[in-house]
Order: sequence, then C-alpha cells, then structure tokens
Amino acid sequence: MTNESRLAHPFSLSELIDVSNLHIGLPMWFMSGWRGQLLGKKTTTADALSEYSRVFSTVEGNTTFYGLPREQRLNAWLSMASEDFRFCFKLPREISHAQNLLRAAAKAVELDIFLQRLGGRLGVLMIQLPASFSPSRIRELAELIDYLRARTSAAIAVEVRHPDFFRKDDNERMLLRLLADHGADRVIFDSRGLMADDSTDDAVLEAQGKKPKLPVHPIATAGNPVVRFIGHSDWQKNEKYLLQWQQKIVQWCKEGKQCWFFVHTASNQDAPEFARWIMDVWGTKHKSWPGQVDPDPVNDLFSGL
Repeated sequence: MTNESRLAHPFSLSELIDVSNLHIGLPMWFMSGWRGQLLGKKTTTADALSEYSRVFSTVEGNTTFYGLPREQRLNAWLSMASEDFRFCFKLPREISHAQNLLRAAAKAVELDIFLQRLGGRLGVLMIQLPASFSPSRIRELAELIDYLRARTSAAIAVEVRHPDFFRKDDNERMLLRLLADHGADRVIFDSRGLMADDSTDDAVLEAQGKKPKLPVHPIATAGNPVVRFIGHSDWQKNEKYLLQWQQKIVQWCKEGKQCWFFVHTASNQDAPEFARWIMDVWGTKHKSWPGQVDPDPVNDLFSGL
C-alpha cells in the first residue's frame, strides 16, 4: 500500500511536540517475511534485533508472555540493541493469568533476575490480564503492582479485558483510581480498524476472532500511556482513528508523558510498512530500513568472482 491520501486535518507531530517522547514499535523484532524489507535478506532470528533497533526505538516484547528468556539470551538481546532502545515486555502469563497474582509472582524467582538484569533498559512492564479477571479481584492487582514496583523502576501498564472495566461506571472508576494511586498506566488496545474490516482474508478473519473487541478509553493515569493499535487492512480507512490518536499524543506529550504506540496488522507480515505509513501520515521522520539499503555496486560487481 502507498500513502496517497492524508488526514482530513493534517499536521506534523514533529512541529508540535518533542518526538523523542513518542516511542513507536512493533509487536516483535523478527518475522521471516520482513527479510529484504525491514531486515536484510539473510537476517536470522539471532541477529534481527540489531537491525530492528536501528529503525524503531522500542518493541512490544510478546515473547515474554509465554516465558522469560534465560540470562544468556537476555544478555544477547541487550548487547544487540543500542543503550537508548527500550524493551517493553509483558509479564509471563503464568503470573498474569494465575488464580492468585501475588502468589504466582512470588514463586517466579527468575522474574527478579530478569528485572534486575534489564534495569533501565526496560521501558514499560505490561500486565495483560485475561478476560476472566473481573473487578472483584481488583485488590489482587494492587498487590501485584506493589510487588513489581519494589523490583523495578520501570513504568508499569495494565491491560484489562473484562467488559465490566469498560462501562464508565464505579468499576471502571475504581480501576482508574487504583492505577493512578499506584503510578501505573492502562494499556489501551484499539481494534476498531480491525473489527470494521470486511475483508475475507484469512488472516483478518482469524484476528477478528481472537482479538478483543472493547471500547477505546484513552485515559492516561500516569506518565507512560501505552497504545496497541491493530488496523484495517485498507490503511486509509484507519485515518479517522489515527487523527484521534494524533491529537491525544500531542496532549500527552505536552503534559510531559512518554507515549508508547505499538503497531499491529492482522498477520503482522506488513506491520513494518504500516508503521512507516503511520509515521508518514503523522509527519514524523523514520529511518532507512536495513533490508532496503542500496547495495554497494563495486562489491556486487566482484561478488561472483
């Protein structure tokens, strides 16, 4: 897709805010389909992060949701990314989806090691709660945040999926008050574009069946609001949503907040292209892709000799 149209009321974020306070990233740093585009043609999972981090300043590390890496692998990740690159990792689901959050966290000895080793390289620690986690368990969430706060200075953000947290009633106010009191933010999952997509593409249909369809309440309760945006496959049809986020990001950045915006597509095969298109629409600069750097013609001339 190409960026042939512009928002109805365009303006450049770069002219209005310090864009160093806006962190845009993808849900992972490697997919084989990204070779020859975002990544070099021969890039592997082992060296992809070094190339990815030359383009994006952060990543939504979904890998830790399924299990924490061994220290050797974590050290390799840290060595590949620049010092100013920020990892945003999810708490493992064995904790966030446990029957007792605090008890599960206390048992995870490797979590302390993980957080200590990351130190200031951790941008946001995200807690993705299951749809079954209801307002009746809100005290557990407070205990978990306190436990994590004692172990990391990184920002903490919580994604809730139970419908009772989205009704603009006492339950939602209770959640927002808890997050504000504990200096934590809410992860805002915006699937409006995806859910409005009438494509019959298998990836779109699968994503529509798996992703949450919940209202978007763009409220920042602390200093690091997190947005997970999964768009319509016809990118231009995301423009009204992107205009709303453009305005909200300006507001948040002017308030001194660090904004984290993670770009998804149904299959994520074209997530890098979609992220670059969004940056073009918003008027923010993006860096050259390692997989699209012009080859050296001299080296190419003699490479077959």
